[in-house]
Amino acid sequence: MSDVKRIYPESKTGLINWIEENFHDIDEFIVQFQMKDNTSMFVYDVYSYRNALGMLEMAKGTCHELSINDEFNPKSKT
Repeated sequence: MSDVKRIYPESKTGLINWIEENFHDIDEFIVQFQMKDNTSMFVYDVYSYRNALGMLEMAKGTCHELSINDEFNPKSKT
């Protein structure tokens, strides 16, 4: 399982802080954001298509494992 960090209660500031703290250690990334207008934005910087798919599958597996173990902590709609 991958390292997991749920950023809350203020997730946007928490995400920015996490990126700043870990900036020099980030080598590749894939991120998908759900926008307020109900569109999504996919942002990536990877060495290969294979790496991208591997990272996505690891994220998918981690989400499944967290859910099975009742450790997935979604945010509440306000």
